Amino acid sequence: MLLDLNTVFHSELLSIRHGIARPSPDGVSNIECESADLILLPIKGVFAKHDGPRQHFIANPNHGILLGAGRPYRISFLDQVGDESLVLDFPKEVLASVLVEAVAGEDFGSSALAPHCLLSPASVMNRELLWRHLRQAVVDSLAVEEISLAMLTGALQAASVRGRLSDRGKQSVTMARRRQQVETVKELISLHANQDWTLTSLARHAHTSPFHLARVFREQVGVPVHRYLIRTRLGKALEAMQSAELDFAAIAHANGFASHSHFTSSFRSLFGLTPSQSRQRMAIY
Repeated sequence: MLLDLNTVFHSELLSIRHGIARPSPDGVSNIECESADLILLPIKGVFAKHDGPRQHFIANPNHGILLGAGRPYRISFLDQVGDESLVLDFPKEVLASVLVEAVAGEDFGSSALAPHCLLSPASVMNRELLWRHLRQAVVDSLAVEEISLAMLTGALQAASVRGRLSDRGKQSVTMARRRQQVETVKELISLHANQDWTLTSLARHAHTSPFHLARVFREQVGVPVHRYLIRTRLGKALEAMQSAELDFAAIAHANGFASHSHFTSSFRSLFGLTPSQSRQRMAIY
């Protein structure tokens, strides 16, 4: 993996790095291990995080990744594009305080936490707002710190819900197979979000039945397959909206929405405001 990592913000409360990762020419990805607990927030692209043999998680800009200190992992790419992410690094004392208040945990290795989570719509918007702030010529430190704390709390709370689900099936072969099926579907959706998927076609790729997939996906991820697809499309649309030159009709079409109105209604349903209002809000910052 080729990684370009740069510090874009630093204060007493936290440090934020911006990373651009690309597949290495030889296709080999090395084992990584962090020295501190970190929050990884994808802002572009899709990748797989491998925590062990047959244990991987598909991540796109709808997810948060908890990188626990001393816990080895490996990153692989599902295409030749790579990914772009923000890495939030809080001091131990700050992290400990938030962990106790948010999930009654001690560190990212706590059994109360899963190593990844599906971010809430509010957290997805906060991540976009954070990235917008960090790209300004003059960074508003107070705003960055407040949004970062909100991102940390939201990610921990989301991960704690997933943690309770995964704990019940740690030793279960059946649960391992179900997780594999779910990650296969997440990978397909992340790579081809604009495709007109059906439950039957996704289930065929996952080697299961549509009924089984619908039930297991909702159980594992916390949302139905269709809602996950819409959220993935909206995540890509948010990225495209950073360009003021692109109109909403073009963005809607490029990301698999049937029409401008379908895009607008889906956006408002998830984020509580229209694409126009979102662009105006981001412009203020």
